[in-house]
Amino acid sequence: MPPPLFARYHDIVDDPAAFEAACRTPLPHFFWTNPLRTTPERLARRLRADGFALRPLPWNPGAFRIPAEQTGLGRHWAYLAGHFQIQEASAMVPALVLAPAPGHRVLDLCAAPGNKTVQCAVAMNNRGTVVGNDLVCGRLSPLRQSIDRLGLFNVTVTCHDGVNYPPRTGPFDRVLVDAPCSCEGTTRRASDASRRRQPPHLRFQHKQVLLLSQAVRRCRVGGRILYSTCTYAPEENEAVVDAVLKRFDGRLQTVPFEVEHLQTSEGLTRWQQATFLPEVAAARRIWPHHNDTGGFFLALLERTDGPEDDSLPLPVSEKRPEPGGFQRLSGRRDDVLRMLSERFGIPRNAWDGLVFLENNAQIGFLAGDDHRPPDLADQTSGLKCIHLRPRYPILTTGAAAAFGPLANRNRIALTAGQRDAYLRRAPFTPTTAQLADCDGTGYVLVCWHEAVLGLGFYGADQGRVASLFPKTMAITGANDA
Repeated sequence: MPPPLFARYHDIVDDPAAFEAACRTPLPHFFWTNPLRTTPERLARRLRADGFALRPLPWNPGAFRIPAEQTGLGRHWAYLAGHFQIQEASAMVPALVLAPAPGHRVLDLCAAPGNKTVQCAVAMNNRGTVVGNDLVCGRLSPLRQSIDRLGLFNVTVTCHDGVNYPPRTGPFDRVLVDAPCSCEGTTRRASDASRRRQPPHLRFQHKQVLLLSQAVRRCRVGGRILYSTCTYAPEENEAVVDAVLKRFDGRLQTVPFEVEHLQTSEGLTRWQQATFLPEVAAARRIWPHHNDTGGFFLALLERTDGPEDDSLPLPVSEKRPEPGGFQRLSGRRDDVLRMLSERFGIPRNAWDGLVFLENNAQIGFLAGDDHRPPDLADQTSGLKCIHLRPRYPILTTGAAAAFGPLANRNRIALTAGQRDAYLRRAPFTPTTAQLADCDGTGYVLVCWHEAVLGLGFYGADQGRVASLFPKTMAITGANDA
């Protein structure tokens, strides 16, 4: 019998043998439906028709699981078209518990790789403001890609030290701190599980306390903060919450919560020689053997009194979505959108409720007119929409997928073979019937079923469509219909 991976937790888990067995079992794959693009029922039919054995998650409507041995979700056309987001099940819980609503200002202080950020943005129905921040700019690339693929107008991406996130960013209604940690709960999807027997529990604790403290400062009175980690260590979980509750004595309280149909256990009030405040028991632990997930810890807090220090946040109610120094409101909005409407027949009211931003790289972005980002340098807001070329603006793949379903011309409905070629960035030859709605040489929207996969360029002289699918998303091999 192999040695236990996490013997130090056997005294606080209900079934140590089941816990250890789960930690050594491959993790199923999980994902949630993007309701901005499709419905759970339609998505389930498509994926089941392609051979995926889906099971709904009973505690998260619109989310599903497939067996660990099934692969290919990230190469499926529906994923590439932004119809669903892959995310480990226990990692979905923080955004569910935080419960952001349309119109909220939400800060994800440690956002990378960004799954929780976009989960909040979708839950807010693409309205309001979500700020996804991380200390390391390079780690934000997956978040930017998810924003474009899912078609989000309400997200701003910032790169800043979360410990010192500036007061001028204004108050937030919700703040998420998914803190850097020893990651013990990810053992089921890690190949080096045996190396995790002695994780550095105290290595992260100081920074975790600082991050959670800053989250409290950036949260408005009456707002809520969700602290989470993917580790089992009480030093990084209950001890951190206990320290911050004491630091903000009288200004902060825990909020009890349950997720229906999800089994959790209470937060600890004692660990080894340490004793924590009784209200820390309102936190919840997710053990891998209870729900066949990874491991997670969550604590929901509410700000009950004024600022901890004299750094009063600035009001933001009149702030326009025009970040300083990087993006600016563009005067070319009407001309650009008129050209797109003429080419593809997209109704002009499709752009209602959106503002058009431009950056120095001549890229146009669309953000919600109720989006209220912070004022930080080198941030981006909204969906990357258009490359502003001198002769003719070129839609991005994300914008084509978002607005293409409204188009009534210059659309090509693909065959399965053409779809596979397009996703491999290979050219294909359309039939005369497929070109019935096309106006000759120019950009065309490439469609499969109800989805617009992106943009192509039809050359009438060659009789072929060149794929403009992004290199970073292109797949190899065929994708079963």
